[in-house]
Amino acid sequence: MKNIQGKPRLERIVFIAIVFLIQIAWFVIIFKRLIDYAAWMNVVLIGLSLVIILYIIRNNDSPAYRTSWIMLIGLFPIFGGLLYFLTGNKRPAKGMRNKLYSQQTKFSHVMEEVPDAQEELQALDSRIGGLSQYLRSYDNMPVYSNTDVKYFPSGESMMNDLIYDLKQAKKFIFIEFFIVEYGVMFDAIFDVLKEKAREGVDVRFIYDDFGSITRLPVNFDEQCEALGIKALKFNPVKPVVSLLYNTRDHRKYVIIDGKIGYTGGVNIADEYINVKERFGYWKDTMIRMDGPATWNLTVLFLNMWNAFYPIDRSYDAFYDQEMMVASQESLTTTEEYLTEGFVQPFGDSPLDEEALGENVYRDMLNYAVDYVYIYTPYLVISYELQTALEMAAKRGVDVRLMTPGIPDKKLVFRMTRSYYRPLLKAGVKIYEYSPGFLHAKSMVVDDVMATVGTINFDYRSLYLHFETSTQLYYHPIIADIKADFLDSQAQSRQITLADTRTSFLGEIWDSILRLIAPFV
Repeated sequence: MKNIQGKPRLERIVFIAIVFLIQIAWFVIIFKRLIDYAAWMNVVLIGLSLVIILYIIRNNDSPAYRTSWIMLIGLFPIFGGLLYFLTGNKRPAKGMRNKLYSQQTKFSHVMEEVPDAQEELQALDSRIGGLSQYLRSYDNMPVYSNTDVKYFPSGESMMNDLIYDLKQAKKFIFIEFFIVEYGVMFDAIFDVLKEKAREGVDVRFIYDDFGSITRLPVNFDEQCEALGIKALKFNPVKPVVSLLYNTRDHRKYVIIDGKIGYTGGVNIADEYINVKERFGYWKDTMIRMDGPATWNLTVLFLNMWNAFYPIDRSYDAFYDQEMMVASQESLTTTEEYLTEGFVQPFGDSPLDEEALGENVYRDMLNYAVDYVYIYTPYLVISYELQTALEMAAKRGVDVRLMTPGIPDKKLVFRMTRSYYRPLLKAGVKIYEYSPGFLHAKSMVVDDVMATVGTINFDYRSLYLHFETSTQLYYHPIIADIKADFLDSQAQSRQITLADTRTSFLGEIWDSILRLIAPFV
């Protein structure tokens, strides 16, 4: 039996880094020589930097993102503008944007016929209904009733269910992950994928090239294709200076026959199921959906797939009409809708001008009356999101924020801690998860609303990456998400203002980190 094989090549990333640095050095040398030989070039470059500053001011980006670039260009007027031109513009190249926009526009009609439960949710709670309508309007993602949801408080607790569901696939399996690495988890999943591909099941796999660059061989997609598994390497990393390096696919999906969908924070690597220990115990979460809400994940996947690997003229083969009709007819009363709850998966994209993920977080914070519990591995936030957290606490809402006790990136952890003091002063309670690294991304509000997904509280997730999350409204599974947070809190250390004290040099260092936060 032919297997996926080959060792990930660290030399690939070393080669790319060397070539990248050579290009930067070449730019610097050329411009330095031009400046040395022609004083007017200095004036031209400074003028260019001023024009770029005006462009940044006019842009509809986060104020913190704009301020950081303006200060950098002000400190280095000759090369700061050039650096922004090469790497700072967070919008990807026109080609990528056009491909995805064309695909989304072409198939926008597939959401028009689904049994949207927007009216029922609006009647139950107009405030939550407004948030749901926002996602419908700006991401074309409907909200559904009659979708069962199971919550997994760890990666390892998910594996038996996932493998069982994969083995039951009859029509198609769609998988999309940021990180993929050989190991126990990989073998368990890919053994089933290979078997299903041999049976004639349509198996497709999207993985981010940068996320897996040191974990997979460069020809992993070709090896998958040889086994009958269609594979798409998203945004391949090439040894050239490019605006596209920042644009990554951070989504995590497993979609089975359009009926069952898995999503959350877990990637395909052994630390995510605690077979391999990295940074203590790896705390992560996933949800399993069974029902019509899975259609949103299916469409998000198909749009991404066909934008770069076009093979589908229609999505009809992936739409379960019988399931949709049955789900619509099964609920008739307000009590039934409240019992079943509502589910609304959505995707966030760096290609548009809408900070969808951040806006959802802020709206949930603004909605809260009693409590907000938040899991996030990183806390590198905009002024607007920081203000929303502080204002909720100042209104008397019990705001609790949990971050890792053992970090995976020490610099980002120091940056995360630099936000603690103002939040604590406003009344936000902060906990660090003592057993290890917390990678989950979720929020639960007032027992009536929650979100579980891939969106970190940091600039990369909120502005630069393709992300996904699932909104849960009045769903019985919300109680499990809340209980898991409280269980993790019992294992965590509460942070006090005394823990945030630092030296004068430490305060300077924290200020520098806050300045470069949008770039990290």
